[in-house]
Amino acid sequence: MPSASAIKALAEAWWQRCQARRCASGRADADERELLLCALGAAVGGRSRLFGQAGDRSEDPRSPEVVIKTGSANATGPATATSPADATSPAVPIERRRNLAAAATRWGARVGSPVLVVEQLVQLRLLVAVEPGQRAITRLIDLTMVNACRGATDELQRAAFSDPLTGCSNRRAFERDFERELARCARAELDLSVVAIDLDGLKAVNDTAGHAAGDRQLVLLVDTLRKALRSMDGVYRLGGDEFGLVLADTSPDDAAVLIARAVRLGAPSFSWGTASYLSTGCAGVAELLAVADADLYARRRVKRASPARRRPPGEAADGSLRHSSEEDGAPRPAALQAR
Repeated sequence: MPSASAIKALAEAWWQRCQARRCASGRADADERELLLCALGAAVGGRSRLFGQAGDRSEDPRSPEVVIKTGSANATGPATATSPADATSPAVPIERRRNLAAAATRWGARVGSPVLVVEQLVQLRLLVAVEPGQRAITRLIDLTMVNACRGATDELQRAAFSDPLTGCSNRRAFERDFERELARCARAELDLSVVAIDLDGLKAVNDTAGHAAGDRQLVLLVDTLRKALRSMDGVYRLGGDEFGLVLADTSPDDAAVLIARAVRLGAPSFSWGTASYLSTGCAGVAELLAVADADLYARRRVKRASPARRRPPGEAADGSLRHSSEEDGAPRPAALQAR
C-alpha cells in the first residue's frame, strides 16, 4: 500500500481540490481523512497503481496531479495495464473492507453533512481516476461514499435528538420516544409513567457560583438519574432546568421508588411529579406531561411548607434568594467553597 508520505500528499491534494470546488469541510477532519485514505489503500492492495492522474488539468488548473504507484518506491510513473479484482469480490480481504467501512463511517461523522460527504468523495474519485478497465478504486470509493453518508446521517440524528451539555436526549426525542413506548405499552396493556423533574435552585447557583457550576449541577443530575433508572428508561432534557423521564411498564408507585433511588445516590436537590397512562387515561404527550407538571407543583408546595425541607443553595427560609451568603454569617454554598 502507499507510504505515509504518499498518503499525506494525496490527502493534501484532495483537500485542495475540495477547497477549489468550495466543498471543503475544513481541517477538522484531517486525521480521519488520512486514515480513510490508508484504509482505501489497504483495501486496494498491491495489485495495481492506486492513484492515477488527477484528471484533465484544463478542467481546473489549481487541481494538483497526484500519481502514486503501489508496491514501488517511485511515487510517479505510468499506469500499469494490470486490472485488479473487483472491489466487492473475495479477492479483497473482508477485514480490509470492514476497516474501510469503519474509517468511512468515522470520517463521515466528523464531516457531519451527507451533502459534503458526497461532494468530497466525488472529487476524490476524479482525483484518483484511472483507466476504464481499472474499476476497483472507483468501486471502493462508491462503497466508501455509502458508509460515510451513513456516518454523517447518524451524526446528524444524534445532534438533532440529544442535549449537547448533559448528553441525554432532548424534547424532540422525548416526544418521539413517548409515542413509540405508549403504543407498545397500549398493545401489551401495560402502564407507562412520565416523570417531570425540575432542578431546584439552579438560578441561585448560577448567580452565586457562575454558570459553569450550574452546568455541573445539570450534568450531575442526569448522571445520577441514569444510574438510578433501568436501561429501558429514558432521561430527557426538556429545556433549562426541566427534565422528563419516560418509564415503560411503570406505575406511579414504581416511579416513586426509582426517584427515591436517585435521591439516595446523591442527586442534587430536585422537584418531581408523575402521571401514568392507565391512571389518567391521557394518551397524548402534552396532556400526560401537564398532569405530571401539576403533580410536581403540588409536591413543591408541600415541600416548601415543610420547615425541614432541603433548601437549594442560596435560598433563604422564606423562599427568597440570598444575594450574599456571607452577609448574615451563613456558611458559603458548597459550589462556592470549591472555587
